[in-house]
Amino acid sequence: MQSETKIKISDITFIGSGISSSFTILHFLDLLESNKETTKLNISIIDKYKEFHTGIPYGARSGFSVHLITSLKNFLPEPELSKFILWLNQNKNWLIDRLKTDGGLLSQDWISTHKEKIENNEWEDLFIPRRFFGEYIDQKVKNRLQEFQKKQLIAVEYIVGEVVDLERINDQYKLCLKNGETIRSEKVVLSVGSLPVNHLWKQEQIIEEESLLFVNEPYEPELSEVLSRINTFLTKQSSKKINALIVGANASGLEMLYKLNDIDDIKKNINKFTFLSTQGLLPDAVIDKERKKEYVPFNLQSLKEKNDLTAKSIADATFKDLDQAEEINLGAASTVEIISKSFGALLGKLNREELKKFACVYGNEIGRRQRCAGFHYSKTVEELKNEKHFDHIAGRFESIFKNDSNLYQLEYLDTASGQKKIYDDVIHLVINCVGSTNLTQKDIPQLLQNMIAKGYCKPNDSKIGFEVNESLESFENLHITGPLVAGNIFEGKAVWHLEHCGRIIWLSHVLSKKMNDYFINNNKLNKHPL
Repeated sequence: MQSETKIKISDITFIGSGISSSFTILHFLDLLESNKETTKLNISIIDKYKEFHTGIPYGARSGFSVHLITSLKNFLPEPELSKFILWLNQNKNWLIDRLKTDGGLLSQDWISTHKEKIENNEWEDLFIPRRFFGEYIDQKVKNRLQEFQKKQLIAVEYIVGEVVDLERINDQYKLCLKNGETIRSEKVVLSVGSLPVNHLWKQEQIIEEESLLFVNEPYEPELSEVLSRINTFLTKQSSKKINALIVGANASGLEMLYKLNDIDDIKKNINKFTFLSTQGLLPDAVIDKERKKEYVPFNLQSLKEKNDLTAKSIADATFKDLDQAEEINLGAASTVEIISKSFGALLGKLNREELKKFACVYGNEIGRRQRCAGFHYSKTVEELKNEKHFDHIAGRFESIFKNDSNLYQLEYLDTASGQKKIYDDVIHLVINCVGSTNLTQKDIPQLLQNMIAKGYCKPNDSKIGFEVNESLESFENLHITGPLVAGNIFEGKAVWHLEHCGRIIWLSHVLSKKMNDYFINNNKLNKHPL
C-alpha cells in the first residue's frame, strides 16, 4: 500500500487537458490575478497523452493539415478571435512551413489558393488548419502558467497518465492512476472530451488481414501513424482496384477522405471512395447568398406569438422548416444561421423542464440535420464524383464478410427499404467514423464506470452527458466540463453540444468563476497579500 508521504496533494486537479480545461485555466488565472490577496495554489494537470492543452482536434493526433469545419470567424468569438489573429500574423511563416511538411497535394493547393489572403493577414473567412489554433492555445496556457509560477502564486505539475478511479475521502478526492500512482485533490475538474469511438467490427483499433485493413480509431494513437499504416497496406495489395469505405459522413469522415486524397502515395492506390451514412448525405458547404436573403423559416416564425410552447413543438417546427429548405434545394450552409437564431429565440419561452428536454433530446437531433463543412472538403468530393471515383450509400453498417473469392464485402441496412443489402463492390479499406459511444454502453472508460457505480455522477437523458448543477458539479467539488455536460442548463441556457469553441469559452467563464468563488469563500485566497 502506498504511504501517505508519497501521495501528491493538490488544490485543483484537471483530468484531461483539452481546450475546455485550457480556457478554464486561463480564465481562472485571470480571476486570481484580479484578487487583491492570494496564496499559493497547487494545480495538477493530468492527461493520458504526452501532449497537453490541445486535445485530439487541435494537437498532434490530428496532424497539421486537417482544417476547421467552419470559417475562423465562425469558429472563435471575440475578443479571442482578434487575439488569435494577431498571433497568426506573428507566427504564420513557421505555421505554413509546418503545413507544407505535414501535408500533401491538397495542402499545397490550399496554401496557393489563399496565398494573397495569408500575406494580407485576412484570416477571418479561411478554414484554417486546426493545428494552428492548437499551437496558439498551448503556447498561451503554458506562458500564463509560467508567469504565475514565477510570481509564486501557483505550483503546477503535469502528469502523463490515465485516471482509472477516484474516491472522496475526508473532503478530498483520491485519484488512482493506471500506473498505480495516487493523487489527493480538494477539487477535481473532469474534462476528458467526447466519449470513445464506437467500434464497428471487432475490438482492436486496427484489424489487418490479407485483403482488408479495418481502422476503428483513425486518431489512435495519432492520424499520421494510421495513414502510414494505410499506405503500407495499400502498397502490398496486388489488386489494381482498391476500394475504400468510410462509415459515417461527419466531420471525421470528411477529414479522412481529405487526407487520403492529400497524400499522393495513398490516393494513387485507391480506385474508389465510398461513404456509408444513414441519410446518404454529406455536410453542406456552399452558401447560396442570394437565396439565403429570401429564406424565411415560416413554421418557426408562426410560434413567435405563442406562449404555451414545448420542446417538441419547437423541434417539430424546426424539422418542417428544414424539410421545406431541402425541398427547394437550399442546404444547411445557407439556412443554419437563420434557423438556429429562430428556434434559439423561442427557447426562452420554455419552462425549465421543457428546456431540459430540448437540451437532452431535440438539440442534437436538429444538429444532425444542420451539418456544414468547408469548401476544401466538398471540393474533394466533387472532384472524385467527376472522376467517377465516389459513391455514397444511405444505410447503416451491419458487417464485413468474406465472399467466395475470399475478398471482403459490405452488408448494410438500407435506409429506404429497411432491408439488409450487400454492396456490389469488394472492400479493401474500411475507416470507422461513425462517432462516439454513449453512457448506456458497457465499454465506456473505466473511470466513468467507477464514478457512476459510486454515485459521483449520473447520466442524463441525452445519454452522452452527466447531470451537473449550476456550478458544473456532479458531486461536491467534482466538476465536469466539455462534451460530458451535454443535456444541462446553465444561466438559463440549454447546452446540448459542447464542442463549439464559443460555447466552450462561455462555459469556462462560468466554471472558473465558481472555482474562484469557492476558494475565496473558504479562505484559500486571502492568507498572504500580493
